[in-house]
Amino acid sequence: MDSPPSSSVLRRFSRLRPVVDVFPGIGAGRTRAGLTRACLAGVALAVAGWSVPALGAEPAADEPPSAPSESLSDIQTGKAVVEPLATGVKCTADAADAADAADASEPDAQDCGGATDPEGGWSFIPFVLPAYQPETSFLLGGAAILSHQPPRGSGLRESQLSFAGAASVRGQFTALFSPDLFLLDDRMHLGGTLSAARFPDTFYGVGADTPKALSEPYRANIYELELSPRWQIVEGLYVGPSVRVQNVSVAEKEEGGLLDSALSEGTPIEGTDGGTTLQLGVSAFWDTRSSTLYPTSGGIVRLNVRRALPALGSDYEFDSLRLDARRYITLPWRSRHILALQGVLELRDGAPPFYDLGRLGGAEIMRGYYEGRYRERQLYAVQAEYRAPLFWRFGGVVFASLGGVAHDVDGNLFDHPHVGGGAGLRFAPIDDVPVNFRLDIAFGDPVAFYLNVGEAF
Repeated sequence: MDSPPSSSVLRRFSRLRPVVDVFPGIGAGRTRAGLTRACLAGVALAVAGWSVPALGAEPAADEPPSAPSESLSDIQTGKAVVEPLATGVKCTADAADAADAADASEPDAQDCGGATDPEGGWSFIPFVLPAYQPETSFLLGGAAILSHQPPRGSGLRESQLSFAGAASVRGQFTALFSPDLFLLDDRMHLGGTLSAARFPDTFYGVGADTPKALSEPYRANIYELELSPRWQIVEGLYVGPSVRVQNVSVAEKEEGGLLDSALSEGTPIEGTDGGTTLQLGVSAFWDTRSSTLYPTSGGIVRLNVRRALPALGSDYEFDSLRLDARRYITLPWRSRHILALQGVLELRDGAPPFYDLGRLGGAEIMRGYYEGRYRERQLYAVQAEYRAPLFWRFGGVVFASLGGVAHDVDGNLFDHPHVGGGAGLRFAPIDDVPVNFRLDIAFGDPVAFYLNVGEAF
């Protein structure tokens, strides 16, 4: 078994965890978010020269996870690069027990806050990183993190300000600013994103089983602000109001195509010229993961419920709900064999624009399908991934997913299921940080390859 990462290295790397979690939303929703997360994960590898533990290396118990990032608008608003904003959990005796069970060194209770400086303080970390996925082809991303470490022994969580950007060979550009701040002795968490993107993309129509022959290119310019102040209700659970403002302009539509005619199989398409969406609602997350970068136990649940109304200044009127639940289980036969599970449910009512519909596919869930290959008001997707060590710093995964979209919930949500699956190789550049380079091949519609940093979920 590999030696556990040293607590001092993990303390330093923990500053990157919220950013890495956010980095997935820079591109077009989940695609942009994935790009961002990859760049942030690369800060440790490219700039600090830190290493990454072999697949399944246990995180130090004195590193409580930071707040998870929350999703914005998905591939087209940068959700993929800056997806979910979530909050972390304080270091507890249970975390110490888990570390001990994993043969990790006994954590020092005074290091629970994660600060290397007894007085705490600010630090600045930059980095760059390449990546590849079907929606963007090759891209280069960069990020910088301004991190505040609380005083050692305070038991408080870290706060961060994250800046990220990415550009692809397909002329896609995204930029993001994301605060992840714990205030009032961790009783309050302030999360959000401010993003801009120029994103050439592909539209396949609206529906649960649209033919690939309908595909057409278009370009969207997207500006988005999301702000979610949350208050701690119980340990690890934060709830609060949420506001989201998005302005989109759609350009370079195919003449005579679906977006130009604003019709998909005879059904009107909303938002073909873009517009402004303003939503108000409630946001919550509950995080019990052992680690943000490579969890081996626990889980996280994120919930967003929002409403867009013309009375608020929105061009569109619709309600939306997004639930994302993840669970991580260390299998009984080996401590470094992990089963990861995820379920996503998106429900909408009213008339959302086409770029705000549920989009099936992407580098995170339903790998093997181009993000947005199928899009509709309602979406569900579930996936499972088995992660295991192979040899030296290499690991392997196998995964399978099931999902679908529909116009309405009642009756036909599960009428057109789509199945995906595949396998991947993981490589840990160094030994002390729980991040892997990943190369996945996924079979869906069609075969797709993904090269990135960090796990899909």
